[in-house]
Amino acid sequence: MRFQELAKVVTSALGLYGFSVCAGLAQDQPGAANPLVTRQGADTQAKPLEPDLFYRGWRARLLLGQPVTDRHADQQIGTVRDIIVDANGRAAALVVESSGPVYLPQAVYRIPWKNIDLTPYRSGLVVDPPSRDPHRFGLFPGSESVDTLPREFRLSEILGDYARLRTGYGYGIVTDAIFTLDGRLSAVLVSRHAASGGQTMAFPFLGTQGPWDPGMSYYGLPFVTDRQADAAGLKVDPHRFNDAAL
Repeated sequence: MRFQELAKVVTSALGLYGFSVCAGLAQDQPGAANPLVTRQGADTQAKPLEPDLFYRGWRARLLLGQPVTDRHADQQIGTVRDIIVDANGRAAALVVESSGPVYLPQAVYRIPWKNIDLTPYRSGLVVDPPSRDPHRFGLFPGSESVDTLPREFRLSEILGDYARLRTGYGYGIVTDAIFTLDGRLSAVLVSRHAASGGQTMAFPFLGTQGPWDPGMSYYGLPFVTDRQADAAGLKVDPHRFNDAAL
């Protein structure tokens, strides 16, 4: 091979390598397109959120960290650490953590949602444990550890994730979730970055029928552009929540 031809091959290879590195770096940026995480799911359309019903719901983050009291023993048995949502999008259980010495967790267990009293307008939760010893509750009696869909999932698998459009571009970060009074996950709240105005938007929770499933590293929104998402979402007014269930 002549020197000129060898130089072209080397230059071309370096160019491809540089492009690959740049593309890889771009994929790590929150707002950059990431073709590796783009899902081509069905164009699932959800009904727009009705503001009156939306603001009657309760915010998940207000439930996390609440103390949990055993109704029969009249003593605190732990703190809410997570919410388990079943495959149909309804609250199935709470993950409760009991503290040991030096604030280290002593045990983690789940309590079925049907045994929970949200104690509206009062601090903390009250539970009717199905067993006298709540520490004997299993942590994985459902399908949360199963890889196949549909399955239940922890709310922490959504909170804090980047919210991405169908193109892979970052739209914001999931900061909260809204449940109806009967325990159905109805919406997710996505806060936009400061460069776009910093508005928090609410979108209907589509479950695994939308461009998302619990095993993904981001929350997928069923829109192609941020303009479409802005038009479809509900601008959140935090002063309108009455948090009647908590």
